[in-house]
Amino acid sequence: MKFIDLEKAHDRVPREVMWRVLEKRGVRVAYIESIKEMYKDVVTSVRTPEGLTREFPINIGLHQGSALNPYLFVLVIDELTRHIQEEIPWCMLFVDDIVLVDETEGGVNAKHEIWKETLEAKGFKISRSKIEYMEF
Repeated sequence: MKFIDLEKAHDRVPREVMWRVLEKRGVRVAYIESIKEMYKDVVTSVRTPEGLTREFPINIGLHQGSALNPYLFVLVIDELTRHIQEEIPWCMLFVDDIVLVDETEGGVNAKHEIWKETLEAKGFKISRSKIEYMEF
């Protein structure tokens, strides 16, 4: 088994992808429009030792602390990786953590490369420091 973690995964979700996934999954237009409204004209600033920076727009990622965040993230990741997923227990998604299972170390490493290439092509990054192996 290989456990992989996505770096700053919620901050990297492309919003246009999110809208398309919601439509594809059959979410009512009224709900999609409500969610879009939550993400419209979002700005933030950064606290530094000298004070707050000027506000700047945020055009990518999910809102931190939002109750919808885990749901939206799982929908997007599931859709982006559906073509490389295998049946449980060979591949399991837990929000921004992924478990890959194979009978050999070589097999699980091959799966890891496929997942890495697929996710990085979509703007995500796998954390190298949080990869764990479990052999049984």
